[in-house]
Amino acid sequence: FAELYTATKGKLFLTVLLIVRRWDLAEEVIQDVYVRIWLNANSYRSSSGSPMTWMITIARNLAIDLIRMTARESYSDDSVLREIPSDGLTAVEAIEAVEDHRTSLKHQQNMQSALQSLDPMRRDLVIAAYIHGESREQISKRTGVPVNTVKTWIRRALLEVAAFLRNM
Repeated sequence: FAELYTATKGKLFLTVLLIVRRWDLAEEVIQDVYVRIWLNANSYRSSSGSPMTWMITIARNLAIDLIRMTARESYSDDSVLREIPSDGLTAVEAIEAVEDHRTSLKHQQNMQSALQSLDPMRRDLVIAAYIHGESREQISKRTGVPVNTVKTWIRRALLEVAAFLRNM
């Protein structure tokens, strides 16, 4: 659940904030959103859209319900929205950029771990071929191993990396 929260909080919070237009109310709604997601996770059906779409719908509906049900002040205070620079990324773009960066870092860490799990000789072959761009023939000459053997070793190393990444 912590991973789900970390991966989705930005988009869901922005969805709610754009509706309620108050930071404090958006935080309250978000708490309710995650409780609702937790309690109703078994009712999610993939045929009705992606999990993110389902969660955004819950967030949107709870935010709208709050506005409809309360007799509180009008939520026309859009000062929080004015703080978003107009010449930069939109809030959604900024959130997505941060999420893309986190995802990219995680992929890099996973790949480094996968490469570290290889036998050092196989790791060196993969790095020579895919990082340094050496051909199989160049690797063969450098190592004194037949080209077909180099190809086989690299293929097996890549299969090991793929298996490692699948198991993460």
